[in-house]
Amino acid sequence: MKSGYRLGRLFGTLLIAASLAGCGGAQGGADKPAAEQPAAEQNVTPQEANDTNETSVVFLEEEAELADGTYEIEVETDSSMFRSEKCELTVENGEYTAELTLPGEGFSKLYFGSAEDAATAPVDEVYEYRLNDDGKYTFDLPVAALDEELPIAAYGQRRDTWYDHTIVFHAPVENASTEGNAVDAA
Repeated sequence: MKSGYRLGRLFGTLLIAASLAGCGGAQGGADKPAAEQPAAEQNVTPQEANDTNETSVVFLEEEAELADGTYEIEVETDSSMFRSEKCELTVENGEYTAELTLPGEGFSKLYFGSAEDAATAPVDEVYEYRLNDDGKYTFDLPVAALDEELPIAAYGQRRDTWYDHTIVFHAPVENASTEGNAVDAA
């Protein structure tokens, strides 16, 4: 689980570094003194970039544990029929829980695993919706991993059928000029 996460982070870091290196060509300011180059083109820390009043993006590293609090996060699914309208990640004592809100009322249960397994899964492993303040179907789900594709089965009420899907809970992205995207960091 962690090695895939590390590879994903390493690949993302290399991709960003390569794109920044490509920006340093003839027009990229290679002839400018470091003080005149944007922070993104210099080897500076996020805090140094913040000190120069420039915005830089800091990706959370795997080893960096999120502070306790609530964060708005992006969720990616494999289907337009099963998608997230909103998701808040709550971190408490290193444990992650997602409050996932779906835009419709088609799916009333979720299960981490296959549709075949969901049909015979113990009740305590199946997550049923609750209505949020806006009347939307919302699920409180434990999050085993960030930035990894997880198998999830969704129960379609209309056809009384479990459907196989995948879901990715993306790690929050901190913006050095705004101290992260925490909704309610403790």
